[in-house]
Amino acid sequence: MPSNTLFAVLGWLAVSPAVPSAEAYRILGIFPVQSRSHNIMFKATMQALVDSGHEVVDLSPFPLKTPRANYTDVDISAELPSMVNSMTFNDMSDLSRKGLFDMIRDRGGANLCRKVFEMKQFQDIIRGAYGKFDVVFTEICCSDCWTVVAHKLQLPLISIATQPDFTQIHDRVGSVNNPSYLVTPFEPLVGKMGLWERCRNVLALLTSMWLDKWWLQYPSDEVLRELFGEDTPPISELVRNTSLVMVNGHVSVNPARPVNPNVIEVLGIHLRDKPSVNNIPSAIRQWMDDAEHGVVYFSLGSQVRSDSLPKATIEALLAAFAALPQRVLWKYEDAILQPPPNVKIAPWLPQSDVLAHPKVLVFMTHGGLMGTTEALSLGVPMIGIPIFADQGPNILQYAELGIARELSHRHISKDTVLATIREFTTSNNNALRYRERAKEIAARFADRPRSAAREAVWWTEYVVRNQGARHLRPLGADLPLHQYLLLDVVGVFLAAAAAVLLVFVAALKKVLRLVSPKQPPRQKRKTQ
Repeated sequence: MPSNTLFAVLGWLAVSPAVPSAEAYRILGIFPVQSRSHNIMFKATMQALVDSGHEVVDLSPFPLKTPRANYTDVDISAELPSMVNSMTFNDMSDLSRKGLFDMIRDRGGANLCRKVFEMKQFQDIIRGAYGKFDVVFTEICCSDCWTVVAHKLQLPLISIATQPDFTQIHDRVGSVNNPSYLVTPFEPLVGKMGLWERCRNVLALLTSMWLDKWWLQYPSDEVLRELFGEDTPPISELVRNTSLVMVNGHVSVNPARPVNPNVIEVLGIHLRDKPSVNNIPSAIRQWMDDAEHGVVYFSLGSQVRSDSLPKATIEALLAAFAALPQRVLWKYEDAILQPPPNVKIAPWLPQSDVLAHPKVLVFMTHGGLMGTTEALSLGVPMIGIPIFADQGPNILQYAELGIARELSHRHISKDTVLATIREFTTSNNNALRYRERAKEIAARFADRPRSAAREAVWWTEYVVRNQGARHLRPLGADLPLHQYLLLDVVGVFLAAAAAVLLVFVAALKKVLRLVSPKQPPRQKRKTQ
């Protein structure tokens, strides 16, 4: 069996849908963010719950393409058009951390909260037009204003993070977030950090926390008070009602970290269907089958358009591709491009099916988590061309695992592209090492006691069965910061030490006065 096909089977078994549940629950999903890549994970989670016999009502701008029983889409796509292929390379390539938060604030902050809360579709849910629910799901990203739904409807709250870690997770569930060894999200750091890296990491964490509060949550608090009443608790209190967090990570590929019982890892939950080369359009599949020297697959994901790359970058890529003996399959939106004979372009491709093709040697990617998870689950090495947000750190982590190499978009030339691709495609030790390591990581990723979908379903049912499962919440989650960090205890110890020191000094002075010989009084000389 070809290696890609073998790992397609193993990976699918690791993330295959859940088995039917004995008791059906009604589940509400509030996912209004306009990012398709985020909603891929949400849809997969909701569909896994439906597969298990539960009923889902899902508010989002991404309705299912094929309606199914027990899945009600509350479609807000007319009011919130998706961001699929809506961003240019220049929009994304130079975003700073503050610039990223500016974009998040503009697209997912208080303005989005107000817009959604004022929609009839949302108000119908709150008024009970869709019936009663047993639990509500929200996303951890951008504003956390959606947690007000759990408060208003008195429901257990489960939140989904589309990353292995978000700064907002830790306050809500009381998990450990020690910047001495846990890298702040979106920081390009990996492995054991030195002194200056830890300094940078601490500053990044403090900056992220400050921007999250002042750019996103505090403005959203004002919207909540205005629309739901002055007695509405602030978001900082609402998020503390979170029963469970599902993170898009897994210890098989992400650095090990302390994990609370109310945090579960579901990386790969979006890999619902077993990949099959038969799903590739027939002309493209035949073209790949006939590739004597293999295929390089290139895609920048669903948000950034490949045709928005700088002209010089596109020319350098095409020149490099033309010099390869391999064939290159490129997800490229503009059909006007005239590629070399060994390059085929298409505006859309069934990515996991393409990656499962045995002729694919390497995946050139922007480093988005959904696409790279597909590649690592199938044992396909990667060349990362990260552009913004988590993409750089993702590729750094895969490079640390030995399954990827980064190619900076700022240094793309014919020579750099050729040299990088040849590391993965020529018959040398480097290419063999990448392929073997990718297979090893794919097997490790698949080696788990139950699939991501079954994990998500079981814990959802557990939360509902146990009326929110508050017993999973560590006591430390509700401690004031000064108690959590033991600053009050340190203060007591310092005060005690200071008191002992003062007593010791006072006693020492007294002893010295007692044992010191008295000096005879000095007599003044008479002056003439």
